[in-house]
Amino acid sequence: MFTADVNTQLQLEGKNQDGSFWVIPIEHSPFTVGRGKGSNLFLAADGVSRNHAEIFESHDGWRVKDLGSTNGTYVNGRRLTEELLLKHGDYITIAEIRFNVIEQADASESTQIINPYAAHFERMLDQKAVLPHFQPLVSLPDGALIGYETLGRIDFKGLPNDPGQLFQISRRLGRQIELSELFRNTALEYAARIGVKELILFNTLPEEMNLEFLGVSLKKLRESVPDLKLGMELHENSITDVLMMKRLRAMLNDLDMLLVYDDFGAGQSRLIELLDSVPDILKFDIALIQHIQQRSEISRSIVETLVKMAHDVGIRTLAEGVDSPEEAEACCVIGFDLAQGFYFGRPALL
Repeated sequence: MFTADVNTQLQLEGKNQDGSFWVIPIEHSPFTVGRGKGSNLFLAADGVSRNHAEIFESHDGWRVKDLGSTNGTYVNGRRLTEELLLKHGDYITIAEIRFNVIEQADASESTQIINPYAAHFERMLDQKAVLPHFQPLVSLPDGALIGYETLGRIDFKGLPNDPGQLFQISRRLGRQIELSELFRNTALEYAARIGVKELILFNTLPEEMNLEFLGVSLKKLRESVPDLKLGMELHENSITDVLMMKRLRAMLNDLDMLLVYDDFGAGQSRLIELLDSVPDILKFDIALIQHIQQRSEISRSIVETLVKMAHDVGIRTLAEGVDSPEEAEACCVIGFDLAQGFYFGRPALL
Protein backbone atom coordinates (compact mmCIF):
# COMPACT_ATOMS: atom_id res chain seq x y z
CA MET A 1 0.00 0.00 0.00
CA PHE A 2 1.22 3.47 -0.82
CA THR A 3 1.89 5.97 1.89
CA ALA A 4 1.56 9.72 1.59
CA ASP A 5 5.35 10.11 1.64
CA VAL A 6 6.19 12.97 -0.72
CA ASN A 7 9.22 11.01 -1.92
CA THR A 8 6.97 8.22 -3.20
CA GLN A 9 6.03 8.60 -6.84
CA LEU A 10 3.25 6.76 -8.57
CA GLN A 11 3.64 5.66 -12.18
CA LEU A 12 1.46 3.98 -14.77
CA GLU A 13 3.05 1.56 -17.21
CA GLY A 14 1.22 0.89 -20.44
CA LYS A 15 2.11 -1.43 -23.29
CA ASN A 16 1.93 -0.37 -26.93
CA GLN A 17 0.84 -2.59 -29.80
CA ASP A 18 4.45 -3.03 -30.88
CA GLY A 19 5.38 -4.41 -27.46
CA SER A 20 7.22 -1.32 -26.25
CA PHE A 21 6.40 0.14 -22.83
CA TRP A 22 4.97 3.55 -22.13
CA VAL A 23 5.62 4.95 -18.64
CA ILE A 24 3.64 7.87 -17.26
CA PRO A 25 4.77 9.46 -13.97
CA ILE A 26 1.99 10.90 -11.80
CA GLU A 27 3.72 14.16 -10.96
CA HIS A 28 0.96 16.01 -9.14
CA SER A 29 -2.45 15.52 -7.55
CA PRO A 30 -5.08 15.41 -8.94
CA PHE A 31 -4.04 13.75 -12.20
CA THR A 32 -6.81 13.54 -14.80
CA VAL A 33 -7.23 10.96 -17.57
CA GLY A 34 -9.45 11.41 -20.63
CA ARG A 35 -9.74 12.53 -24.23
CA GLY A 36 -10.13 16.19 -23.34
CA LYS A 37 -7.15 18.29 -24.41
CA GLY A 38 -6.66 19.52 -20.85
CA SER A 39 -6.24 16.00 -19.48
CA ASN A 40 -2.93 15.21 -17.80
CA LEU A 41 -3.01 11.85 -19.56
CA PHE A 42 -4.59 12.30 -22.99
CA LEU A 43 -6.09 9.14 -24.50
CA ALA A 44 -7.66 9.46 -27.94
CA ALA A 45 -8.91 5.86 -28.13
CA ASP A 46 -12.54 4.98 -28.76
CA GLY A 47 -14.42 4.42 -25.51
CA VAL A 48 -12.51 7.07 -23.56
CA SER A 49 -14.66 9.90 -22.20
CA ARG A 50 -13.61 13.53 -22.23
CA ASN A 51 -13.19 13.49 -18.43
CA HIS A 52 -12.76 9.80 -17.70
CA ALA A 53 -10.89 9.20 -14.44
CA GLU A 54 -8.81 10.92 -11.79
CA ILE A 55 -5.88 9.78 -9.65
CA PHE A 56 -5.26 11.78 -6.50
CA GLU A 57 -3.21 11.67 -3.31
CA SER A 58 -4.98 11.26 0.02
CA HIS A 59 -3.87 10.83 3.64
CA ASP A 60 -3.44 7.07 3.19
CA GLY A 61 -1.90 6.98 -0.30
CA TRP A 62 -2.92 7.32 -3.95
CA ARG A 63 -6.54 6.76 -4.94
CA VAL A 64 -8.40 6.51 -8.24
CA LYS A 65 -11.99 7.40 -9.08
CA ASP A 66 -14.15 7.37 -12.17
CA LEU A 67 -15.47 10.76 -13.33
CA GLY A 68 -18.80 9.52 -14.62
CA SER A 69 -17.34 8.05 -17.80
CA THR A 70 -19.60 6.28 -20.27
CA ASN A 71 -17.65 3.02 -20.39
CA GLY A 72 -16.23 2.94 -16.90
CA THR A 73 -12.85 2.70 -15.20
CA TYR A 74 -11.69 -0.74 -14.09
CA VAL A 75 -9.15 -1.74 -11.42
CA ASN A 76 -7.99 -5.36 -11.48
CA GLY A 77 -10.88 -6.15 -13.82
CA ARG A 78 -13.65 -4.70 -11.62
CA ARG A 79 -15.55 -1.55 -12.56
CA LEU A 80 -15.18 1.31 -10.08
CA THR A 81 -18.32 2.44 -8.30
CA GLU A 82 -16.44 4.52 -5.72
CA GLU A 83 -12.91 5.78 -5.18
CA LEU A 84 -10.34 3.06 -4.52
CA LEU A 85 -6.94 2.99 -2.81
CA LEU A 86 -4.26 1.82 -5.26
CA LYS A 87 -1.61 -0.77 -4.46
CA HIS A 88 1.65 -1.61 -6.18
CA GLY A 89 0.87 -4.24 -8.80
CA ASP A 90 -2.72 -3.16 -9.43
CA TYR A 91 -3.77 -2.56 -13.00
CA ILE A 92 -6.17 0.05 -14.33
CA THR A 93 -8.12 -0.48 -17.55
CA ILE A 94 -9.66 2.40 -19.50
CA ALA A 95 -11.41 1.43 -22.73
CA GLU A 96 -9.12 -1.41 -23.81
CA ILE A 97 -5.94 0.26 -22.56
CA ARG A 98 -4.30 -1.37 -19.54
CA PHE A 99 -1.90 0.40 -17.19
CA ASN A 100 0.11 -1.32 -14.46
CA VAL A 101 0.47 0.62 -11.21
CA ILE A 102 4.09 1.08 -10.12
CA GLU A 103 5.53 2.66 -6.99
CA GLN A 104 8.86 4.51 -7.21
CA ALA A 105 10.47 5.61 -3.97
CA ASP A 106 12.70 8.16 -5.73
CA ALA A 107 11.63 10.38 -8.62
CA SER A 108 15.05 9.91 -10.22
CA GLU A 109 14.16 6.27 -10.90
CA SER A 110 11.33 7.50 -13.09
CA THR A 111 13.79 9.21 -15.38
CA GLN A 112 15.70 5.98 -15.84
CA ILE A 113 12.56 4.10 -16.83
CA ILE A 114 11.45 6.55 -19.46
CA ASN A 115 14.93 7.10 -20.86
CA PRO A 116 14.67 4.15 -23.31
CA TYR A 117 12.34 6.36 -25.33
CA ALA A 118 15.06 8.97 -25.74
CA ALA A 119 17.11 7.11 -28.34
CA HIS A 120 14.03 6.29 -30.43
CA PHE A 121 12.81 9.85 -30.11
CA GLU A 122 16.16 11.30 -31.22
CA ARG A 123 16.22 9.05 -34.27
CA MET A 124 12.64 9.96 -35.12
CA LEU A 125 13.50 13.67 -35.00
CA ASP A 126 16.69 13.18 -37.02
CA GLN A 127 14.84 11.19 -39.70
CA LYS A 128 11.84 13.55 -39.61
CA ALA A 129 9.75 10.39 -39.50
CA VAL A 130 6.34 11.99 -39.22
CA LEU A 131 3.27 11.49 -41.38
CA PRO A 132 1.25 14.64 -42.11
CA HIS A 133 -2.50 14.09 -41.83
CA PHE A 134 -5.20 16.54 -42.83
CA GLN A 135 -8.80 16.74 -41.60
CA PRO A 136 -11.29 18.54 -43.85
CA LEU A 137 -12.93 21.84 -42.87
CA VAL A 138 -16.22 22.51 -44.62
CA SER A 139 -18.66 25.38 -44.95
CA LEU A 140 -22.22 25.08 -43.71
CA PRO A 141 -24.82 24.41 -44.94
CA ASP A 142 -23.51 23.16 -48.29
CA GLY A 143 -20.59 21.07 -46.96
CA ALA A 144 -18.15 22.52 -49.50
CA LEU A 145 -14.48 21.96 -48.70
CA ILE A 146 -12.78 25.18 -47.58
CA GLY A 147 -9.61 23.86 -45.96
CA TYR A 148 -7.89 21.43 -43.61
CA GLU A 149 -6.47 21.15 -40.11
CA THR A 150 -3.03 19.53 -39.96
CA LEU A 151 -2.60 16.69 -37.48
CA GLY A 152 0.75 14.97 -36.99
CA ARG A 153 1.16 11.20 -36.83
CA ILE A 154 4.18 8.90 -36.71
CA ASP A 155 4.91 5.26 -37.48
CA PHE A 156 8.24 4.66 -35.78
CA LYS A 157 9.28 1.46 -34.02
CA GLY A 158 9.83 1.97 -30.32
CA LEU A 159 7.48 4.96 -29.98
CA PRO A 160 3.69 5.04 -29.54
CA ASN A 161 1.85 6.34 -32.59
CA ASP A 162 -0.77 8.19 -30.55
CA PRO A 163 0.15 11.91 -30.65
CA GLY A 164 -1.07 12.53 -27.10
CA GLN A 165 1.25 9.87 -25.73
CA LEU A 166 4.09 11.08 -27.93
CA PHE A 167 3.79 14.65 -26.68
CA GLN A 168 3.85 13.44 -23.08
CA ILE A 169 7.10 11.61 -23.80
CA SER A 170 8.50 14.68 -25.55
CA ARG A 171 7.72 16.83 -22.50
CA ARG A 172 9.59 14.42 -20.24
CA LEU A 173 12.55 14.77 -22.58
CA GLY A 174 12.19 18.55 -22.97
CA ARG A 175 11.68 18.22 -26.74
CA GLN A 176 8.00 19.12 -27.14
CA ILE A 177 8.62 22.32 -29.11
CA GLU A 178 10.87 20.48 -31.57
CA LEU A 179 8.16 17.88 -32.07
CA SER A 180 5.50 20.53 -32.60
CA GLU A 181 7.65 22.35 -35.15
CA LEU A 182 8.44 19.09 -36.95
CA PHE A 183 4.77 18.18 -37.25
CA ARG A 184 3.91 21.68 -38.44
CA ASN A 185 6.76 22.20 -40.89
CA THR A 186 6.53 18.73 -42.42
CA ALA A 187 2.78 19.01 -43.00
CA LEU A 188 2.88 22.47 -44.54
CA GLU A 189 5.88 21.78 -46.75
CA TYR A 190 4.06 18.67 -47.99
CA ALA A 191 0.89 20.69 -48.63
CA ALA A 192 2.86 23.27 -50.62
CA ARG A 193 4.56 20.54 -52.62
CA ILE A 194 1.28 18.94 -53.72
CA GLY A 195 -0.29 22.33 -54.43
CA VAL A 196 -3.02 22.66 -51.79
CA LYS A 197 -4.98 25.85 -52.46
CA GLU A 198 -7.41 25.75 -49.53
CA LEU A 199 -6.90 27.22 -46.05
CA ILE A 200 -4.71 25.15 -43.73
CA LEU A 201 -4.88 25.47 -39.94
CA PHE A 202 -1.92 24.36 -37.83
CA ASN A 203 -1.56 23.86 -34.08
CA THR A 204 0.78 25.32 -31.48
CA LEU A 205 1.63 24.39 -27.90
CA PRO A 206 1.33 26.62 -24.84
CA GLU A 207 5.09 26.16 -24.42
CA GLU A 208 5.65 27.93 -27.76
CA MET A 209 4.13 31.20 -26.64
CA ASN A 210 7.45 32.99 -26.22
CA LEU A 211 6.61 35.33 -29.08
CA GLU A 212 10.24 36.16 -29.87
CA PHE A 213 11.06 32.53 -30.61
CA LEU A 214 7.67 31.74 -32.11
CA GLY A 215 8.05 34.70 -34.46
CA VAL A 216 11.37 33.37 -35.75
CA SER A 217 9.90 29.90 -36.26
CA LEU A 218 6.81 31.14 -38.08
CA LYS A 219 8.79 33.57 -40.24
CA LYS A 220 10.99 30.70 -41.47
CA LEU A 221 7.88 28.66 -42.07
CA ARG A 222 6.19 31.40 -44.07
CA GLU A 223 9.31 31.87 -46.19
CA SER A 224 9.32 28.15 -47.01
CA VAL A 225 5.62 28.09 -47.98
CA PRO A 226 4.87 31.63 -49.24
CA ASP A 227 1.74 30.72 -51.20
CA LEU A 228 -0.20 28.69 -48.63
CA LYS A 229 -3.27 30.14 -46.93
CA LEU A 230 -2.47 29.60 -43.25
CA GLY A 231 -4.13 29.97 -39.88
CA MET A 232 -2.61 29.35 -36.44
CA GLU A 233 -4.73 27.66 -33.78
CA LEU A 234 -4.30 28.98 -30.25
CA HIS A 235 -5.63 27.08 -27.25
CA GLU A 236 -6.91 29.07 -24.28
CA ASN A 237 -4.13 27.63 -22.08
CA SER A 238 -1.68 29.50 -24.30
CA ILE A 239 -3.11 32.89 -23.41
CA THR A 240 -1.21 34.80 -20.75
CA ASP A 241 -2.53 38.35 -21.05
CA VAL A 242 -4.21 40.87 -23.33
CA LEU A 243 -0.92 42.49 -24.37
CA MET A 244 0.47 39.14 -25.50
CA MET A 245 -2.64 38.55 -27.59
CA LYS A 246 -2.33 41.93 -29.27
CA ARG A 247 1.34 41.30 -30.10
CA LEU A 248 0.50 37.85 -31.44
CA ARG A 249 -2.33 39.25 -33.56
CA ALA A 250 0.02 41.85 -35.08
CA MET A 251 2.72 39.25 -35.71
CA LEU A 252 0.30 36.95 -37.54
CA ASN A 253 -1.01 39.85 -39.60
CA ASP A 254 2.54 40.60 -40.76
CA LEU A 255 2.96 36.94 -41.74
CA ASP A 256 -0.41 36.84 -43.54
CA MET A 257 -1.74 34.15 -41.18
CA LEU A 258 -5.18 33.92 -39.60
CA LEU A 259 -5.67 33.66 -35.84
CA VAL A 260 -7.92 30.80 -34.77
CA TYR A 261 -9.11 30.54 -31.19
CA ASP A 262 -9.33 26.80 -30.41
CA ASP A 263 -11.54 24.85 -27.97
CA PHE A 264 -13.84 27.75 -27.15
CA GLY A 265 -16.15 26.68 -24.33
CA ALA A 266 -13.71 24.21 -22.78
CA GLY A 267 -12.85 25.24 -19.24
CA GLN A 268 -12.49 28.97 -18.62
CA SER A 269 -12.84 30.64 -22.00
CA ARG A 270 -11.04 33.98 -22.12
CA LEU A 271 -13.79 36.31 -23.33
CA ILE A 272 -11.87 39.48 -22.40
CA GLU A 273 -8.84 38.49 -24.48
CA LEU A 274 -11.15 37.27 -27.24
CA LEU A 275 -12.92 40.60 -27.55
CA ASP A 276 -9.74 42.63 -27.09
CA SER A 277 -7.89 40.81 -29.85
CA VAL A 278 -10.52 39.46 -32.21
CA PRO A 279 -9.58 36.19 -33.95
CA ASP A 280 -10.55 35.36 -37.51
CA ILE A 281 -12.13 32.03 -36.59
CA LEU A 282 -13.61 30.84 -33.30
CA LYS A 283 -13.54 27.07 -32.92
CA PHE A 284 -16.23 25.75 -30.58
CA ASP A 285 -15.09 22.86 -28.42
CA ILE A 286 -16.29 19.35 -29.19
CA ALA A 287 -17.99 19.20 -25.76
CA LEU A 288 -20.46 21.85 -26.95
CA ILE A 289 -21.12 20.10 -30.24
CA GLN A 290 -21.46 16.39 -29.46
CA HIS A 291 -25.15 15.34 -29.41
CA ILE A 292 -26.18 18.99 -29.70
CA GLN A 293 -29.41 17.94 -31.43
CA GLN A 294 -30.41 16.15 -28.21
CA ARG A 295 -29.68 19.05 -25.89
CA SER A 296 -32.34 21.13 -24.21
CA GLU A 297 -33.70 24.19 -25.95
CA ILE A 298 -31.94 26.38 -23.38
CA SER A 299 -28.59 24.70 -24.02
CA ARG A 300 -28.86 25.14 -27.79
CA SER A 301 -30.02 28.71 -27.30
CA ILE A 302 -26.86 29.53 -25.31
CA VAL A 303 -24.66 28.15 -28.10
CA GLU A 304 -26.69 30.08 -30.67
CA THR A 305 -26.22 33.29 -28.67
CA LEU A 306 -22.45 32.76 -28.53
CA VAL A 307 -22.37 32.16 -32.29
CA LYS A 308 -24.33 35.37 -32.88
CA MET A 309 -21.99 37.34 -30.57
CA ALA A 310 -19.04 36.12 -32.61
CA HIS A 311 -20.73 37.07 -35.88
CA ASP A 312 -21.52 40.53 -34.54
CA VAL A 313 -17.78 41.29 -34.23
CA GLY A 314 -16.88 39.69 -37.56
CA ILE A 315 -15.64 36.29 -36.36
CA ARG A 316 -16.35 33.13 -38.35
CA THR A 317 -17.51 30.23 -36.18
CA LEU A 318 -16.44 26.60 -36.55
CA ALA A 319 -18.13 23.57 -34.95
CA GLU A 320 -15.54 20.96 -33.97
CA GLY A 321 -16.28 17.25 -33.65
CA VAL A 322 -19.35 16.95 -35.89
CA ASP A 323 -19.73 13.20 -36.22
CA SER A 324 -23.28 12.69 -37.53
CA PRO A 325 -25.75 14.23 -40.00
CA GLU A 326 -27.99 15.18 -37.08
CA GLU A 327 -25.20 17.18 -35.44
CA ALA A 328 -24.37 18.81 -38.77
CA GLU A 329 -27.99 19.86 -39.31
CA ALA A 330 -28.29 21.26 -35.77
CA CYS A 331 -25.08 23.27 -36.20
CA CYS A 332 -26.37 24.63 -39.48
CA VAL A 333 -29.64 25.73 -37.85
CA ILE A 334 -27.74 27.39 -35.00
CA GLY A 335 -25.76 29.40 -37.54
CA PHE A 336 -22.23 28.00 -37.57
CA ASP A 337 -20.21 29.04 -40.62
CA LEU A 338 -17.80 26.10 -40.70
CA ALA A 339 -17.51 22.56 -39.35
CA GLN A 340 -15.13 19.63 -39.03
CA GLY A 341 -15.51 16.12 -37.68
CA PHE A 342 -15.71 12.48 -38.70
CA TYR A 343 -18.98 13.11 -40.55
CA PHE A 344 -17.10 15.27 -43.05
CA GLY A 345 -13.84 13.32 -43.05
CA ARG A 346 -11.29 11.71 -40.77
CA PRO A 347 -7.64 12.82 -40.61
CA ALA A 348 -5.74 11.24 -43.50
CA LEU A 349 -2.88 11.70 -45.92
CA LEU A 350 -3.75 13.81 -48.96
